[in-house]
Amino acid sequence: MSAIKHLNIIYTVLLLFIFTSIEVRTQYIGNIYIDRRDAFDTLFHDEFFASGLANSLHVITKEYVVDDECLFQEGDELDENKIYETERNLRNLGIFSQVKVELKPAKRDDYDVFITTQDRFSLDPAILFGSGGNSYNLGAGLREWNLLGTGTLVNFEALYRSENSIGWQGYLQLHQRRLFRSIYSLDASILTNKIKTDQSITLAKQFLSLSTENSYGIGFINSFGSIYNYVENAPYELLTFRRLRPSAFYAQSWRSADRVFMTGLVEMDNINRGKPEYAQAYDNSGRILLGFSSVSEEYTPVNKINTYLTEDLCTGGWGTAIVGVTFKTSYGGENLFYLGAQGERSVNTKDLYLFGQVTGSSSFSKAIARFTYQEFLGTAFYRISPSFLLAARVRQQSVWNWYAKRQLLLDNDAGLRGYKLNELVGDNRFINNLELRFFPEWGWSFLKLSFAAFSDFGTAWNQQTGLSKTRWHSSVGLGFRIHNMKASKETEVVRFDFAYNFDKMQFGSIIVSSGQLFSAFSPHKYKLPEIYGLEYDDE
Repeated sequence: MSAIKHLNIIYTVLLLFIFTSIEVRTQYIGNIYIDRRDAFDTLFHDEFFASGLANSLHVITKEYVVDDECLFQEGDELDENKIYETERNLRNLGIFSQVKVELKPAKRDDYDVFITTQDRFSLDPAILFGSGGNSYNLGAGLREWNLLGTGTLVNFEALYRSENSIGWQGYLQLHQRRLFRSIYSLDASILTNKIKTDQSITLAKQFLSLSTENSYGIGFINSFGSIYNYVENAPYELLTFRRLRPSAFYAQSWRSADRVFMTGLVEMDNINRGKPEYAQAYDNSGRILLGFSSVSEEYTPVNKINTYLTEDLCTGGWGTAIVGVTFKTSYGGENLFYLGAQGERSVNTKDLYLFGQVTGSSSFSKAIARFTYQEFLGTAFYRISPSFLLAARVRQQSVWNWYAKRQLLLDNDAGLRGYKLNELVGDNRFINNLELRFFPEWGWSFLKLSFAAFSDFGTAWNQQTGLSKTRWHSSVGLGFRIHNMKASKETEVVRFDFAYNFDKMQFGSIIVSSGQLFSAFSPHKYKLPEIYGLEYDDE
């Protein structure tokens, strides 16, 4: 027995010696190397005969633009989550066609970080042309996504619109994610035509990373002119208006298992629509909203879903509950209590992705419900093979007790291809899109082709009619897309669709537009609290 005791003591001492001799090594970031490549570069084997000329017309992104997005510094403890988030943030700037952030062992406990970026060709001088729904647009634009390599967006467009004989329209936009390299962002825009003028400006500290603790900002909207009032199978009429809308918000974030937010928003609304019968919901009502929300995010790099280029597919969830009040600011406003909620969830397996979002809200005057709104949004895709993808979208919007003017259109712009613009209108709307997408890797130089077969169906109906009595509409067709691998993110895809209208049993006009009709997946991201159901289609 004594010998066993001695053996146990010796065994215990040996274990203590082994554990105390193990050195827990913390890994650190050594050097950070940033390699910025021009739009056409031998490293990525995408140069062509005019590469030199094209590169000479482009200013390569400044190193500080990349450095400002780095969530780590030399000497920091290594956190691979920050490495991956930095890569996503750089990719989401929309100014790079390629982004790689790699770790390589250096000294004993250090890893060097190598960041390689390749610019998109950010200057988009363009002849603007689009058609669909028996209308067309024609004009010219100059969009610089990366002005002088600073990450600044400047956009100017002069466009002639045949829709409702609108005629010439001008648009100017300025966006800086980091104003003068600060933590503040700036968005400003003005759109004007003979029908209306919209002016807006926002200055805000945004949630630029998952570790940002708070966000706040102010905004101002000034709009005036006329909006269109559509009645099915009847001529439209113009309704005059003038609107001023200042707003301010503050949001606080906490990181637990998921990211949690509490947000307060104050907004004032002052609008004159000429006649009381044209009033929309919550006109001339200020609002104070308090939102409690959380988001869960996981990212997977993918391609051949919407485009050939790499995108970040987000899975997880988002949920928010909103309480608030509205109060009169001038004639026609109402004092109401407001409740709203939105929840969404997504799952992704090797070949199947599903996303669903449910939204509901209502205001109350004492015990009487007013402006009740419900919406469902779903997106999905199934990868049949590396080159074939089946993508789908469903969106349904319904209201009750909506004692105000409301207008949702069902046409080519809303997702029903092959139908005339502004032809189908209602208080409520349902639209479903199904596309078989084919990415064959065909192309030349920096241009590639993809193809699609599609089916669209939907309906728009009024509260008084009811869904059971509404008429459904559908179309099918074929299309192809030209992918410019060097263009900016929003103009990378030019879409051509040929749709067969089952109501008229004939092909509609050729649809030419930018971007896919819909994205096959949806992000989960923080949103400011809002009053749901205020969407109003006037063009």
